[in-house]
Amino acid sequence: MKTFDIEPRVNGKVHIGGGKRESVILAGRMAEKSNSEPIYFDGSDNFVVFEVGKRGSGKSYGMGSLLEGFATAATSKISSHTDRRAVILLDPLDIHWTALLPLRDGGPAELRRQHAILAKWENLEVEPINARVFVPAGYDWEIDMPGFREYKMPVRSMTADDWGLLLNTDLVTEPRGRLVDEAHRKVTELGWGDDDGVIHPAKSDYGINDLIQCIERDPDILGFYAQETIRSVVQPLRSLARMPLFGATEGTRMTELAEAGVLSILCLGRLPADLRTVVTTVIVRKLRQDRMYASQIRRRLALSDGTDDSRRELEAELGRHAPRTILAIDEAQILMPARGSSFARQALDSFVLEGRNYGLSLWLATQRPKGAISDAAASQIDTFIVHRLSVAEDISAMVGLLQNAEPEKIRHAGREMDLADLIRSLDVGQALFSSANSNAQRCVVGNVRPRMVAHGGEAF
Repeated sequence: MKTFDIEPRVNGKVHIGGGKRESVILAGRMAEKSNSEPIYFDGSDNFVVFEVGKRGSGKSYGMGSLLEGFATAATSKISSHTDRRAVILLDPLDIHWTALLPLRDGGPAELRRQHAILAKWENLEVEPINARVFVPAGYDWEIDMPGFREYKMPVRSMTADDWGLLLNTDLVTEPRGRLVDEAHRKVTELGWGDDDGVIHPAKSDYGINDLIQCIERDPDILGFYAQETIRSVVQPLRSLARMPLFGATEGTRMTELAEAGVLSILCLGRLPADLRTVVTTVIVRKLRQDRMYASQIRRRLALSDGTDDSRRELEAELGRHAPRTILAIDEAQILMPARGSSFARQALDSFVLEGRNYGLSLWLATQRPKGAISDAAASQIDTFIVHRLSVAEDISAMVGLLQNAEPEKIRHAGREMDLADLIRSLDVGQALFSSANSNAQRCVVGNVRPRMVAHGGEAF
């Protein structure tokens, strides 16, 4: 790989990210003249990382490399942790499930090839990674590896907003949306009476069929909404009710998806595009809500001088909620498109703007940096990892967002270049690292650390 001559010189190890050194990941090694020291990512504080690169630049590989560092065993050469957190990786291309396969120097040719890349790095050897793979219920394939787990939507915790998102309707301005909102409120809060005079109490563990029955049999609804409006809501709800993905009221618990020290990968590539965005949006929203509640419990515990029994109750309740979590979204332009889903954009922007307060971090990877998130959310990004880009508009967008100083001089092969030229000329597996908190004081160039497990994309 290339080695760049960059001034001012950076000496010694480089740390990007936070500064507490409570959770540190080996990200790679410097690729600059006179410095091949390690680059570390400090993930102790809650953070927002934005990783970008054109197709085939090593972006997804680099993302997987750093995220697996949060799921290592207690003793590791690639990471150290005094406070573990969970990682949920949403994968729209179904390439990350290979994290279940540790590299080895025997067996299939691709495992041997990737292992050979790891073997070239001094003082590194294959380490166990705690990884889980989930597939949406009803979308499993016969060729899937043994051990894949089902993911089911948490119907009982879905709000009227979630159903509005699924049915593509506005709860305030459209009759269909107002119908969904009223039915959800009756089923979960108010209770309702059917056309036979039977009273149905409000229930928290409701399912889709409860909504359908309320819409079809509640006299208030039948007397107010047009039959065409009722049919336009009931028919898609019936379709959803038949899907295994929505077949359980509780669904997959957030604590199963988010477990401290575990990398959980949700394969979304096999879902239709609209449903893929819906599942992503619901997870983003639900994780934020769950952690909001958990953070309040932590505050109570920190400030409470209550009895031992009350503290035990609070601690037990805390265990029923997700731990501090890193939500990673690969190919974010697929899962959270800039156009066509205002609900998705709002959910992601709220996560970025408020997530740190609740112990949440976000890791976004995308091919197209421009428009990936709102300007307000972009202001919250504290670390950028930039792989090779070629489109001038993308490069300009990234250069304008970088967190620390640009180099004064850049040379390679006797030719002087600017930062845009450097980004264009990065080799596959190299990246420009920029962080608001870095001992380097400027952007640095490094070679990304090889993975411990197999990568399903174009590994370098």
